[in-house]
Amino acid sequence: MVILGILAAVAVPRLGSSIDSSEVSAEDAVIGNLRSALEVYAMDQVVTNSNKSYPPNPFSSLDDKSRIKLTGNTGNDGTPWGYDTGNNRIYHLRNDGNYEDWTYNASTGEID
Repeated sequence: MVILGILAAVAVPRLGSSIDSSEVSAEDAVIGNLRSALEVYAMDQVVTNSNKSYPPNPFSSLDDKSRIKLTGNTGNDGTPWGYDTGNNRIYHLRNDGNYEDWTYNASTGEID
């Protein structure tokens, strides 16, 4: 019993850390995909309008299926991913109920 208690005391915190780290990795992947989609969007604008530009909402650069999967189509309260137009922030609602956010610059297409 003592050995099981020791194993549980060591394994449970490590499991929690692994879950947190996998969520961060998933966020990094989504942000990376958004950056790529923004560049594709901007290049399409060059071909169409001879002018490189980025969308006001970064999720607009995604195809409908990807956008709906991430934002629930609206990106508003309760959806895991969204965009706050007032503050130019991309946000993600994490499993622990906290938000992680990134700044989006629609002039340059940069996400920080």
